[in-house]
Amino acid sequence: MTTKAKVAGFINNYSLLLLLFASVFGYFFWLGNYIFFFQENQSLFLYSGSYFHDFLNKPGGFIVLMGKFITQFYMNGFTGSLLLATLFTTLFYLLTRQFRNRNCDPSLSQLLALIPCCLLVLMQAHYYHFMEANLGYLSVLLFLTFSIYLNKKGVFFLVFILFPLYYYLAGAFAWIFAGAYIINAVFFENKNYKYLYAFLLVPISVLIVFISEKLLFLQPHNLLLSFPLPAINDSKYRILFYFLSGFFVLTPLIGKLKFTSKSIVGKPLFIPIASVLVLLLTGYSLYANYNAQTTGVLKTEQYVFEQKWNEAISFYEKNAPENLIGQYFYNVSLSETDQLCDKLFYGRQDFKVGSLILPWGNDHLGIGSYFFYAIGLVNEAERWAYEDMVVNGQRPENLKMLVKTNLIDGNYRMAKKYIGILKKTSNYKDWAVGYEKMVEDTTLINNDPELKEKRQIMPKGDFFIHVNSAQDNIPHLIESNPNNRRAFEYKIAWMMLSKDAEGVVNQIKNLKKLGYSRIPRHMEEAAMIYYNGKGILPDLGGLTISPETFSRFDQYVSAFKSNRQNMALAKERLGAQFGNTFMFYYHFK
Repeated sequence: MTTKAKVAGFINNYSLLLLLFASVFGYFFWLGNYIFFFQENQSLFLYSGSYFHDFLNKPGGFIVLMGKFITQFYMNGFTGSLLLATLFTTLFYLLTRQFRNRNCDPSLSQLLALIPCCLLVLMQAHYYHFMEANLGYLSVLLFLTFSIYLNKKGVFFLVFILFPLYYYLAGAFAWIFAGAYIINAVFFENKNYKYLYAFLLVPISVLIVFISEKLLFLQPHNLLLSFPLPAINDSKYRILFYFLSGFFVLTPLIGKLKFTSKSIVGKPLFIPIASVLVLLLTGYSLYANYNAQTTGVLKTEQYVFEQKWNEAISFYEKNAPENLIGQYFYNVSLSETDQLCDKLFYGRQDFKVGSLILPWGNDHLGIGSYFFYAIGLVNEAERWAYEDMVVNGQRPENLKMLVKTNLIDGNYRMAKKYIGILKKTSNYKDWAVGYEKMVEDTTLINNDPELKEKRQIMPKGDFFIHVNSAQDNIPHLIESNPNNRRAFEYKIAWMMLSKDAEGVVNQIKNLKKLGYSRIPRHMEEAAMIYYNGKGILPDLGGLTISPETFSRFDQYVSAFKSNRQNMALAKERLGAQFGNTFMFYYHFK
């Protein structure tokens, strides 16, 4: 055979595999890359014996451990996309080989193998679909292939011996394997007593669960029956999960499909066309279910975690998701760059004061600490981060927050403890080593601009923290440290979002004492609202309102008067030009 013929044969045999690889890689690299950031930040992979032990003390823990090991490489979007593309095409190749081993037509084998792979891709698009689920299905296929091989060699009893070990490694994925094995034994084995051999897995499974619950692992039976199968409470995802699991159970039967040259399936172009249609349908489903808002929120969150405040602000203002978490992170970014009273209304503020401070609760523990950290209430930021670690486990952000807050507060022993945990990771070891130097030489803390600033704005005295009304801590913080501009601006932002224009105006006279050389833009706009109602300017404390704000307010008043007969139309027209002003929020939000 010539080289040209070999190349042509390779392309013919592997063209669908290469197309699948390119499609999966392309989607997750350009569109679905938000899942890498989200999933990598959900947990830490620690290189320590105690960490491994926590996973290996229950069935299915090993496959979860392997999933978390792979997930640590999600730190890089290219690597994450490459890993997913490789895993899905490996699954495709193995399924194709299994179908061919059952004398299924090669082209039909590829089409049949493509279907479960596409189902798994659709499941992977959900950001709570973790790597262990992919590894679970891959393990089912590998153990099923090995079991069929053992049956052919006449040593089928080894399957029953190895099944408990497989259950220990893969957990509840063993039940999917058991279903597929029973189907294979009943329909395709020619041995005597094949029904006995097939259904022997049922009492073995019951015995395994009983022993695991009562003697070995002391886990509740519902966990032993379901862990680590995905438990995502989403109807579309559950349908895909049931279809995929059913496909794996019926794999032996599906592999026996035959067709003749006279059937529609037997037409030369049917298989290639059907394969392309499956890929196109998968692509359309991914596009139809793509949530740009979720992507935007997670991207904003990523910028915040990386402390790229200006990038977070710019990205949010361009995308402006109508989402509480996204707006909260936008406001935190504005505060960290001293722009809260200048650009508060440049982004959406659909939740009023709710987007300034998140309520106490398990859903917000990991990110709610950023508000307290921004305003210098370091002890409270530490408490939120610690509670997040207790409730949701060790995560990169709660540990990093615990390191910084303890360093700021002078609790060096605790800071070293959390640094020690991060040093056991691959992704955060360098970060931890950098902060470890501050523990060894505490004078370095004041050389760090971030930590030095937080120390400067911390409260100078003690006061009781308001847990259920966090905004009530701001006046105490300002009273304790009058030079805390971050807390002051959050106080002003709270008044603005509450439409308390007079309260904002009354604070302008204090700006110069706080070191302001000009009045922040939105506070100027509040002063103009006051001026429009009272006929005089408020006490500006020696500062002046910029000519640009006078001009912008005159234009706003003129446009408002021209359109006030139809307020709905006025809102639309004024929003296009003045939507980023306090005046527009005051009148129309």
